Amino acid sequence: MTTSDAGGKVLHWGVLGATSYIATHLMPAIAQTPGCELAAVASRPEHAYRAGEVAQAHGAVAHQDYGSLVDDPRIDVVYIALPNSEHISWTVRALEKGRHVLVEKPMAMGEDGCARIEEAARVASRTVMEAFMYRFHPQQRRAAELLASGAIGELRVVRACFAHGIESGSGNIRLEPSLGGGATWDVGCYAVDVPLLFFGREPERVSARFSRRPGTGVETSAVATMDFGDGRSAVIDYSIDYGPRAWYELQGTQGTITVRNAWAMADEDGEITVLTADGVHHETIPAANHYQLQVASFARAVREETTPLVTLADSRRTAREGAALVTSAAAGGVITLGAAATQAL
Repeated sequence: MTTSDAGGKVLHWGVLGATSYIATHLMPAIAQTPGCELAAVASRPEHAYRAGEVAQAHGAVAHQDYGSLVDDPRIDVVYIALPNSEHISWTVRALEKGRHVLVEKPMAMGEDGCARIEEAARVASRTVMEAFMYRFHPQQRRAAELLASGAIGELRVVRACFAHGIESGSGNIRLEPSLGGGATWDVGCYAVDVPLLFFGREPERVSARFSRRPGTGVETSAVATMDFGDGRSAVIDYSIDYGPRAWYELQGTQGTITVRNAWAMADEDGEITVLTADGVHHETIPAANHYQLQVASFARAVREETTPLVTLADSRRTAREGAALVTSAAAGGVITLGAAATQAL
């Protein structure tokens, strides 16, 4: 058994999906985390050459298909970076094979899928987490500290915008309906998660309006409101028509906290601005690799058998709200979220 400086055995990771984005951001994060080793990469058989190139660049083994990687007994953790439509099936299969799983958001496009994954994790006694990398950047923790300190009084409104442009005809899977494409299950997940994170609960009602770029079969932009009751609300917009933008604001009774770039990359400082009657206060949060912090946090949860930072309850809630926005846009009405069901008014 190989041990690590982090304590315990080295965790051998396998990655399903060999896109350039994952190869550039996630795979180096695994390799740079003490106690973690990028051991294997897999892609679809027709793209085996790509898996081979990526694996060679990272000193890993290339598998000819997803199944052979998941079945490999040397793999401890599987990172799933597949189209949204494949997240549930491959997460469940990996858990059933005894692997821990870090799965790209959305974990599922509805609460039922999250429940299937949760049950598979329980039966297998394995850890699973949805990969909301932005949550691991220190600027989110600092924003939460400022809010908890009373710097802006009581939180009343959360505003969030997450967007990045995707060109028509690019072949991007986010434009393909059959693969779970659309803005809601891509950047929309982040916009939905921000108010859930800071209010610490789900809304009572939601309303969404979608727009579709001509020639696409998915929603490409959205504007939505979320009513949390007691005068608390959220206003969000998200898009794959424009961008890049990853910004949120916490509006309190006595001021605002603004996070300029919630997707700050490894070489970018975070920026937080606090505006109150006393004036404007700017804080710079030193650059940090939130992908590497996410990998390290998940690895620690696996080793210590503790609950990950992004819990299964968080994932259920985010999936439930995302599905409610889809229902609202289709029905053209307000959706009330209750314990029993989601209904259009």
